[in-house]
Amino acid sequence: MPIIIDTNCFANVFSRNSTKHNEFEPVLKWIIEGKGLIIYGGSKYKEELKRASKYLTLFRLLKEVGKVVNTLDTEIDKLQSNIERIKKEEAFNDVHLLAISVITKCRVICSEDTTSIQFVTSREYLPKGSVKPVYYTSKKNLNLLCDKYVDKSLKPLCKINKVLANRIYEKLPI
Repeated sequence: MPIIIDTNCFANVFSRNSTKHNEFEPVLKWIIEGKGLIIYGGSKYKEELKRASKYLTLFRLLKEVGKVVNTLDTEIDKLQSNIERIKKEEAFNDVHLLAISVITKCRVICSEDTTSIQFVTSREYLPKGSVKPVYYTSKKNLNLLCDKYVDKSLKPLCKINKVLANRIYEKLPI
C-alpha cells in the first residue's frame, strides 16, 4: 500500500527511540516487511526532506530497494499552487500532502499533525473525481495498512526479501 509520510513523523516511524514509535511501528513494518511503499514528490516535500538529514541515508536505501518513489514533481507543484490560491485558513499548512495524494492517487497519509486533517480531507479543496485521503495517526488506524486503499494504477505492490529487510532494519537511526 502506498503511503505518504509527513516529515513531521519520520522519527515516530523510523526511530525506535522515539516515544511514539510504538504507535507508528506498524507503518515501518508494512513498508519493510509488507507491500508498503512510500510516495513523495513536489518542491515543498523535497525541501522538508532535506531538513530531515538524519533520515536521508535510510530514505536512499529504501529508494534503492524500490520502497520509495519520487514522482510527478511538476504536477504536484502546480496543484499545490492552485490550492494555495483558494485556501482560506492559515492553519492549512499541509497543502503539499493533499497535492501529492491527489496527483499520485495515494490515499493514505501518515502524520501526527491532526490540525490539517480537516483541510486535507475537505471536498472544498479536492479536485472533482479525486478520492478523499485517509490518515494514519496511530495504531488505531491499523486498518488503513491494506490493499483496499490502493488505486489500481499503483498495483501490483511487492514485498522485498528478508535479507534486504534485515539490512534496512540495521540502518534505522537511533
